[in-house]
Amino acid sequence: MSVERLAEMADEVGPYGSDTCPLPYDFAKAASTAEITEEAGAGPAPGDSQPAVVTAENGYKAKKDEPFAFNPGALVSCWFHVGGQSVEAHLIAGEKPQPEALLSPTLVAASDQDPDELGPYFRRTGKAEPGSPVPGTTGDYVTVRVEPEGEGHAALLLTLGRTKGPHFGEERLVALSRALYEQIS
Repeated sequence: MSVERLAEMADEVGPYGSDTCPLPYDFAKAASTAEITEEAGAGPAPGDSQPAVVTAENGYKAKKDEPFAFNPGALVSCWFHVGGQSVEAHLIAGEKPQPEALLSPTLVAASDQDPDELGPYFRRTGKAEPGSPVPGTTGDYVTVRVEPEGEGHAALLLTLGRTKGPHFGEERLVALSRALYEQIS
């Protein structure tokens, strides 16, 4: 996966989203590899309505005041589910280091943290080796640095959607992130 190829995928998804994830994820297999026994598959969990199963942004087309204007790249986000829990897989890439910082609002929404609390987290992700998951302090998100083909930087972030059931658990989210990373690296 290259930064440019991810931007092409974002264009294929388009501005209104899509029902099919263009990335080579086999989510059910990843869940099985992570030893998660609940039914897993594409799309959000029942009752967790989302406007589109896949959203994307080609950051090379960003306006000068948009976040991607400072680190051109791309983002493709795909919704999946494990039992009653929705999981969103965000693959983000940029020309400069730590494109995952552009997803700060997403991490705040997933965790209900104050944005200022993310600084130490991003310092940890910045030092992480590719393939080493870095869980957030709340257990609602995890980042895995990805080595893209060619120039640039990339990261896979998993965030949890809202659920009415028991908490998914940080260990399961970390294991799932490792399994998905292996599918795209």
